[in-house]
Amino acid sequence: MQGLFDEYIAMNGAKPTHPADMLQTYPGGPYGYRLRRIILTNFWLYGQQEFEIPHGRLFLAGENASGKSTVLTAALPLAIDGDTRPHRLDTFGGRERHVDYYVLGSEESATPFSFEKRTSYIALEFEWCDPERPPIAQELRWYWENGERERTRFLTIGLSLAGNANNSNRIRRLFFLITDGSRLGYDLHTVETHDKQKRAYDHAKFKQQLEGHGIVCDTQDEYERLVSHYLFGFPEVKDFRSLMNFLLLLRRPNLNTELRFSQVHENLKQSLRKISSQTTGQAIDIIDQIDTIEDEIKRLQEEYQVAQQLHDEQQKLALARAYLRDSQILVLDEPTAALDVQSEYRIYTRFHELTRGRMTLLISHRFSTVRMADRILYLVDGCIQEQGSHDELMNRDGEYARLYRLQAAHYLDAEQETD
Repeated sequence: MQGLFDEYIAMNGAKPTHPADMLQTYPGGPYGYRLRRIILTNFWLYGQQEFEIPHGRLFLAGENASGKSTVLTAALPLAIDGDTRPHRLDTFGGRERHVDYYVLGSEESATPFSFEKRTSYIALEFEWCDPERPPIAQELRWYWENGERERTRFLTIGLSLAGNANNSNRIRRLFFLITDGSRLGYDLHTVETHDKQKRAYDHAKFKQQLEGHGIVCDTQDEYERLVSHYLFGFPEVKDFRSLMNFLLLLRRPNLNTELRFSQVHENLKQSLRKISSQTTGQAIDIIDQIDTIEDEIKRLQEEYQVAQQLHDEQQKLALARAYLRDSQILVLDEPTAALDVQSEYRIYTRFHELTRGRMTLLISHRFSTVRMADRILYLVDGCIQEQGSHDELMNRDGEYARLYRLQAAHYLDAEQETD
């Protein structure tokens, strides 16, 4: 961890204002919206609590059965869709625990506490972490594309629960989104100080504070629609609700008993778009064509290798016949082009012996081959540009010498890479 801080300071010249600020910029986190903070006010046993989520990940550690994970797994979906029904709060899907327990408490719980009146806030702050693409919602995209990217950096969603144990309706809900980049705890607040005592804002004061910074929703349906639009970009709310149901299923501790094969198949069937028979047929045809092409490529490669081997043997036979004939003139046109290294070496070492008493005309692009000749003609566009022995041409330091050195350097580099 210290290495990451040192690297950040070296790159930016200053310490980050918060460790999570540095970790957010470090490669490896998800693109798009990344959960940055969980903000709880007067929720369960938490008075004021912020959980920083660097890289969109959170690890909880503490005494077992203290309730941390249970409370957070209740708070997270609650803040995303605002659904306060008991089976949505309980990780096992039970219906015994109601939302007023997290606000007003109960003396009969394992962690007893109680309030007559209390206002709670649960908020999730998301940070846009894709420097190449604008945020999902068109309203924020306009600011991003016009240079006001800081205004689109943070998006906060959440709800407030005003509890009163003496009312028949014990809990009143207020849903909100902060869409101008303002941050709870920095620009806006859920708590005020009165007579040196901190207390949560009531709904009226919080709505007044939120004016010009975001949206207040009167109903859960409206809140779901806006969260679906701003945070996920779903065209229809039903897609957002399907996602939430699936996330709640994954949240369950006894997941292995829930995700039977038939259930997984049914979830995928409901989640994935239906594919038309025409599209399926086209895909099958393309796969068949790919298989056919791959088979044809394999066949051609095998035929090419056989033809190459036959050509090599024919060249060796032609060279043997040329050397065995008692002819006065021997013409060799690229004689070692298709030979293996050992065969080429044997011909080079016996070149003068095999060509003794004959006029030999050797044509080649390999300078290592032509350097054995007594007289070398260097042709350009069919005209003699340079002539002489290898040593004479090298001493002349002309085009022949330049190309020879270039080709020799290539072989040396290739040898060094192999080593």
